[in-house]
Amino acid sequence: MKRISMVSIILLLFGITAVSMFSGYYIGLKKANEKPNPPIENTKITPTKLGDTEKDKLSTDDHDDYEASLLNEEQIGPNTIIEYITYYTECNHETVVTSEPEKHMVNMTKESFEEFIKNNHPKWKVEEFSHDKVVVLIVKNHLCQNHYVIGEKDGKIAVFKIDVNGEKVIDRVYNDAPISLLKEIDQEKLIKGIITDSKEELSEVLENYIS
Repeated sequence: MKRISMVSIILLLFGITAVSMFSGYYIGLKKANEKPNPPIENTKITPTKLGDTEKDKLSTDDHDDYEASLLNEEQIGPNTIIEYITYYTECNHETVVTSEPEKHMVNMTKESFEEFIKNNHPKWKVEEFSHDKVVVLIVKNHLCQNHYVIGEKDGKIAVFKIDVNGEKVIDRVYNDAPISLLKEIDQEKLIKGIITDSKEELSEVLENYIS
């Protein structure tokens, strides 16, 4: 009886030990399976910018070439000076007029500007072209507007101005000064026209014919 009891106790202890071991293994395995995965780090990708260090790595020659290409791109800008020089062949005088470029001229290259001049003013010529200044030469085969011409109108001494087209326009007529009272040589001069270069010269010459 005691032998049976001893065997029963040993079996019972062995069973308890086996159950304990199995339970421990099962619980550990369950915890391992339930362990949460590590959180995924929210990583931001920032685009790479060209910093000062990278800029410094650029070749000096490349930078200079880039600057030169900008400077060499000769185009008319909004601040470019357009200078129009008009030369008058009959008096050898020049007039110079400067202005800002018209809107349609901005960004024109030399080639496009010359094409524009050729199509719109075929007698004009581009003498100089740069981003800072453009010079256009205009030749006119007549007197400039600074002159006065003493002549005759309907047999009377008259004074003429010169318009933009070189045409004589009557300024005034001296009705009490008929050219018939003058010497023949003076009459011929007035019929041909006596050119004066200023108002002062005009007054001096008139004194010789009108008293």
